[in-house]
Amino acid sequence: MFRSLASSIFTLIAVLLFILTIILVWNGSSGITYKRVAMEGDKATVQVLDDYRKQKEQAQQVAMDDPEPVMKEPEESSGDGPPVVLWISIPGFRGDYIEKAETPTFDQLVSDGGSTNKMRPGFPCLTFPAHTTMATGTAPEKHGIPADFILKEDGSIDKNPTNQEYMRQEPIWTTATRQGINTLVHDWPMSQNQTGENAAAVYLKEFDAESSDEDRLNKALEAWKAAAGSGGGTAAPAPADGSDAPAMAAGDDAPAAGADAPAPAADGDKPAPAAPAAGGGNDAKKLRLVMLRLDGMLKGGLVNGPRTPETYEAVEATDKALGVFLEKVKADWENLAPKNANLVVFITTDHGLAELEKNVNIAHLLGDEMMVNCDIIAHDAIANLYFKDLPDSDGEKKIFTDKFDGELKKRIYFRTYTPDSLPDDYQYKIDGRIGDRVLVLKSGYAFSEIKVDEPVFDPAEGPGFFGGFGYPVAESIRMSGQVILTGFPNSPASGDFGEVGQQGFHATVCKILGIEPAEGAVTETLELR
Repeated sequence: MFRSLASSIFTLIAVLLFILTIILVWNGSSGITYKRVAMEGDKATVQVLDDYRKQKEQAQQVAMDDPEPVMKEPEESSGDGPPVVLWISIPGFRGDYIEKAETPTFDQLVSDGGSTNKMRPGFPCLTFPAHTTMATGTAPEKHGIPADFILKEDGSIDKNPTNQEYMRQEPIWTTATRQGINTLVHDWPMSQNQTGENAAAVYLKEFDAESSDEDRLNKALEAWKAAAGSGGGTAAPAPADGSDAPAMAAGDDAPAAGADAPAPAADGDKPAPAAPAAGGGNDAKKLRLVMLRLDGMLKGGLVNGPRTPETYEAVEATDKALGVFLEKVKADWENLAPKNANLVVFITTDHGLAELEKNVNIAHLLGDEMMVNCDIIAHDAIANLYFKDLPDSDGEKKIFTDKFDGELKKRIYFRTYTPDSLPDDYQYKIDGRIGDRVLVLKSGYAFSEIKVDEPVFDPAEGPGFFGGFGYPVAESIRMSGQVILTGFPNSPASGDFGEVGQQGFHATVCKILGIEPAEGAVTETLELR
């Protein structure tokens, strides 16, 4: 009980002490006041907020008056200046490929310009004769190129002819250069070995069969840029090492010995940067004609056959590579071309492609005895036979030729012509070049030097090609090809050209460039605006 009373007393005392402390604190602070001493520069809160608003408005006004610098967009060409022709040959470009494959680049070019899938090549539908026809504006009987191989005067066969002197007519790269048009030509047959004062400004020494279309386009663009950087007027000799680096032909203003000049490519793959011409670029000396050749489509068709998914993929790859190239050209157009130049894109082909069913080895077919007195150039659908070492007497010669012709008539795979019996519309009577007999295989057959057990054999036993060409277009409509002519920003043509041949291409390009066709060339052109 005593403990309980003591606890209560202590509790009471603690409560009283707490109450007393509260009273003292409250009464002790009641007389205290707080005052802020004014300092120089003090502003009321309202004034501070108003000043902040004004400063923000002033900063925004300064930003509007002095915007950040932006990159200058390249000036778009009006197209009112001189035309620049980009002529691209795509061998084996069948007239139905655009329909069969996904080709957004070709589709757009067709939509923007003039075109046809009914290009009818002349005879023979072979790479070298057809390209020479396009370049010269003449048929083989005038330009003199009968096949992709050339029988030389010493009896040897040139299987990789690069000598322009084989041509009996002037090609357009010479025609244009002679009339003051700076020209680049890459990979066109017989454009490599150029000499004389009218050689193209830029050309390759050799043809590289292994290059892809993308590689060819990149190499051409680098050479184009180099020529634009030097104004196209400086000179550099073709590389002495035999590489395929671009050569630049010497012009009237070529630098003297020891002067700065564009160096040949070090690796044969890209041209070294050209030194700028004195005084900077010169529009008058920039390239106005650029000629290229892309082989990816033909390779795809030959190896896989013309109507296979793999070949359509090759078509699409060429389409893609060309699209990238054209975008690069447009992006750098201000530097590549004269001021306000109009880019004209001209796409042609040498021939289409047909399915290959059989190969024929003509030497094996005729036998060793017959070949003793005969040299042969035979590839694809055409063979040229050249008699040699015949007896002196006319009688013995007739015995030989009668026997030879008798053996040829036994064969059902081809037709045989003498030079005099060739159809006039072939335009193939070339003095001293076509030989004594011309053999034309029926569609689906191709001559081959491969020798197997039988002289006539399946493609799988031969060089591995499943596409063929060279046939007269009247007998194989698959030899027909694609043509596109368009431009940026202005197209020189529109609509469907219908059926056209190849001889008018030379004059068409000349008309666009404003120059005269070469002497002897056909003057009829594609329909232009």
